[in-house]
Amino acid sequence: MKLSLFIGCLTIAFVWGQQLHIDKCQAGDAICIAKTITYILQSYPKGIPSIGLDAVDAISFQNVIVSRMESSKLDLKFHTLTVRGFENTTVLDAKGFDADIPRVFELSAFTPLLRLEGEYETQGILLTMPIQGRGQALVELKDCQFRCKVRAVEDQRLDGKRYLEIPKVKCLVDVQSMHINFDNLFNNKDLSDTMNDLANNNWFEIWKTLRKGINSALDQVSGTILRRVAKKFSYDDFFQE
Repeated sequence: MKLSLFIGCLTIAFVWGQQLHIDKCQAGDAICIAKTITYILQSYPKGIPSIGLDAVDAISFQNVIVSRMESSKLDLKFHTLTVRGFENTTVLDAKGFDADIPRVFELSAFTPLLRLEGEYETQGILLTMPIQGRGQALVELKDCQFRCKVRAVEDQRLDGKRYLEIPKVKCLVDVQSMHINFDNLFNNKDLSDTMNDLANNNWFEIWKTLRKGINSALDQVSGTILRRVAKKFSYDDFFQE
């Protein structure tokens, strides 16, 4: 989430340094930690560059493969992709934030709307119909439920504090609806509009085709952001003493 959710958690000590009225949580206090992460995400959508936290309201990356023909009969690639909407996330639960560094952190969260937009290229079969095109695309995911696991390894530094190395981030997202718009399908606006309408009327079948690739994209961006923050921010500075 996503996981930009955990990134927000790691910014808390920096926020206290700015003398904002946010209390540190006790280790293991899942309710407090979830509320604080939510506050940070919603209050700092542009991120905090001084600790490596990138913006969470618009996260961009390149060359994202959403679907491969050998597994789904459809090739779909985003040459550029921007994900918007994480700043409206509410963290529902936070597990593993104990005084002793665990092997796995777990987070669950809700985001009302995620927008994935960028330059796409596709060819193959979709809903038993041939499809091909290249242009701009918009995918809207509504009422997203996230479940994320972050694997962590302790990194003892020369300053005597414990930091985290993050070898793996895995998020699963379920959605209540999806809306897509791919322009320039078949190099024909009328055919493109017709195909988009057909896909949106059968959105759940489309979601089953794209879900694995979309989850992988979220893993990619979340892991990148998380590692940047974990590299700079000590786990020991996170909790109340």
